[in-house]
Amino acid sequence: MVRVFAAAISICMLLTLGSAAAKAEQPPEQTATAAKLAEVAQAYADVYGFSGTVKVVKQGQEVLLASYGLANREFGISNRADVRFSINSMSKTFTAAAVLQLTEQGKLKLHTPVAAYIPELSADWANKVTLHHLLTHSSGLPRESGIQPHQNLTLSQQITQLVNNQTLLFEPGSRYEYSNIGIILLGRIIETASKQDFASYITEHILKPLKLSNTGVYLAEKVVERQATPYRISPEGVATAARSKHLGVNPGGGMYSNVNDLYQFVLALEQHKLLSAETTRQIFQQQLTSAEGDSHGYGWTLKPFGDRMLYFAAGSGFGTKSVMLRSASQDDFIAITANWGNTPVLQLMAGLFFVLNDMDYTLPDKRSLASESQFTPRLGRYSFVADEVQKHLMMQSNIVTLQAIDGKVFMNDELMAVRPDNTLRLTYTDEVSIGFAGNNMIISINGNTLRGEKLP
Repeated sequence: MVRVFAAAISICMLLTLGSAAAKAEQPPEQTATAAKLAEVAQAYADVYGFSGTVKVVKQGQEVLLASYGLANREFGISNRADVRFSINSMSKTFTAAAVLQLTEQGKLKLHTPVAAYIPELSADWANKVTLHHLLTHSSGLPRESGIQPHQNLTLSQQITQLVNNQTLLFEPGSRYEYSNIGIILLGRIIETASKQDFASYITEHILKPLKLSNTGVYLAEKVVERQATPYRISPEGVATAARSKHLGVNPGGGMYSNVNDLYQFVLALEQHKLLSAETTRQIFQQQLTSAEGDSHGYGWTLKPFGDRMLYFAAGSGFGTKSVMLRSASQDDFIAITANWGNTPVLQLMAGLFFVLNDMDYTLPDKRSLASESQFTPRLGRYSFVADEVQKHLMMQSNIVTLQAIDGKVFMNDELMAVRPDNTLRLTYTDEVSIGFAGNNMIISINGNTLRGEKLP
């Protein structure tokens, strides 16, 4: 189902409000700030079912560390601060740090073509794409390699079987386009330069020196203690989800951590415990600007806010979401890890950020949600014309499922709110309206009407 545009309310839009929106008075006392932060997080737990952990630091002092929901629904085990979560694409910040460590050691050069470091790379672009291009997502490589969730391939196998077949979408260095393929190459370069496998290098040269005991690299299906189980919505209700997008080595999204370790990792970068001051400056330097206006360093997105530069990283999986935001000049930090894929964590983070900066914010309102009791007769599966839902809702299936989970109503995986006229809408936009006539569901979107018949 199309997310008509929660990615919509992305943090980059929310943060471009600028410092002029901030109030003139001094920030509230820490206790008052903590209460407001907790109010925001609890509202997202109440309305969206947020399940995970939040850490907020203000001027170097922790003001909120709180967990919500269940780490394991089957056994009713609550989330705690020491529970580990999939961090998905935030893994890229660790991969970037590893590449730059090897650069400092003279084993890599950022502007050397990748062909120099990967003997099995035979693609015709191998002498055009550099490590700098990979780190800034400006290589021209497509987003995904085509690896399947069940495949357990080494990085070398991913290159020979998948990456070598890719063609460039544009000239390297000419623009930004996110590419997980590029991070596969970086992971393999770490291996060839260090003569260690990717997981061993990250563990021995980053995690152990920093004592990040709750952070690690997933190894196929190996059990991770205190791992929050990821959950998603399926047509049959709540289902478990994969902790990583595939079983193979995944330097772009195959790590786990918790909010405390993430904070310590950021501090270690700033305090030059991993890299020199000059190399750290490169990580957080504006290397490239995307069409959306964000700047990009090495492994991090950079977002201007007034006279400050914020460091941002986020990840999203099948049933997990994670995000962290650092304001080094203010010594503020926000991290969120979640094992329920339906929470809008960017909006949650924006609410926490507004509190930290003494700005106005709006809490999500549970009273606006559609209740299970109100729509019980309408729950079920509806069949639509496949071409219509593909065109207007970007759905691959022609079946739309209306179901109740935890007392809330979902259309496929979208949480539903209710209007005064008892029609349904998505919680974050009025663009989509869902009504009923007899045995039919009627979806209105951008002036188009889609009609689906309820299946027996």
